Amino acid sequence: MKSPDEVLDVAKRTRGERRQRLRIRRFAFASVFSIMFVVVLAAFYTQDKIDRTTLIQAGGLVFAFIVVFFWLFRSGLNLRLSDPSLTGWQFLAAVATMLYVVYRAPETRLVFTAFFFVALMFGMLRRGSKRVAVLGSVTVILFVILVGLRYATNRDDEMLRLDVLQCVVITVTFPWMLFLADHIHRIQQGLTDVRVKLEDIEEKARRDELTGVYNRRALVAAMHDSKRQADATGEAFSICVIDIDLFKRYNDEFDHLTGDQVLRTFAQGVQAGLRATDFFGRYGGEEFVQILPQTILAGAMVDAERLRQRIGALKLPVPVESAVGQLTVSIGVAQYAPGETIEQTFARADRALYKAKQLGRDRVQC
Repeated sequence: MKSPDEVLDVAKRTRGERRQRLRIRRFAFASVFSIMFVVVLAAFYTQDKIDRTTLIQAGGLVFAFIVVFFWLFRSGLNLRLSDPSLTGWQFLAAVATMLYVVYRAPETRLVFTAFFFVALMFGMLRRGSKRVAVLGSVTVILFVILVGLRYATNRDDEMLRLDVLQCVVITVTFPWMLFLADHIHRIQQGLTDVRVKLEDIEEKARRDELTGVYNRRALVAAMHDSKRQADATGEAFSICVIDIDLFKRYNDEFDHLTGDQVLRTFAQGVQAGLRATDFFGRYGGEEFVQILPQTILAGAMVDAERLRQRIGALKLPVPVESAVGQLTVSIGVAQYAPGETIEQTFARADRALYKAKQLGRDRVQC
């Protein structure tokens, strides 16, 4: 978190990684579905409804498709496609396997129907009804062609009648499945929109409206989280309480809008030097807090001194001829001591800040 732009880039990468993990989890569910298909075929094999060669070939196809899609997800190549979830391709791979099996073993047509509709539902969770309708229609057409080819080969009238009945069942049921699946997709989309809005509201509730950094509520929660983490792992962490020296002079000499801009400039200056693991926010007024995970007191003192020097070099939004001088800060630092409350740690950092003020300001104290 080096600058606002870099912060945004990190947030985008984090969201992208989270979405990719979600795609992989969904692919895992789809893989289980494919394996279940092979297991059901094995049950049909025990009843002499499918020959051994077809069963082995079906298992090989399922295994090959799982390996290929897993490699695409793990390598990130899926991100280069218009549909990173590869829903359409996974659907077509599943349908191709099922059509091959039902062509070789007609008595598994019941399996085809059941798993075809399950595949449709999987597709609806990721794609709109129009896209799934096209994929499903292509599947039905391919099944009709398969029936025609098989009849041309064996001239089996009884098998043709069963296949035609199968086509009728699929054709009649398919639109209703699309209708229901579309409603499910809309409900899911609505829930997703609500979740995004709630997350946005929650994030805004954690931010200081003026500076955009975390607010007091978020800081208190983060300090308690850091304490729990330290108690569980034994890792050190430190707290810096930062106060802008003589901040009132900006409001008095100029106006409150200038004072607000000084606060924003200060917050941006601090964020430009934060580590990705640091947590920084406005505690109140001109007082800010920085939480430094996995940092002992000596390291926190060094980091605080760098921050003090960096703030002193900031260009302020005030006239050059102004007599207010450069912006300076006083910083109190404390390392969490196992066994104490987070309030006690914060109080020690606050006392160190008060000491820095007494010693003349513009300094770091512990």
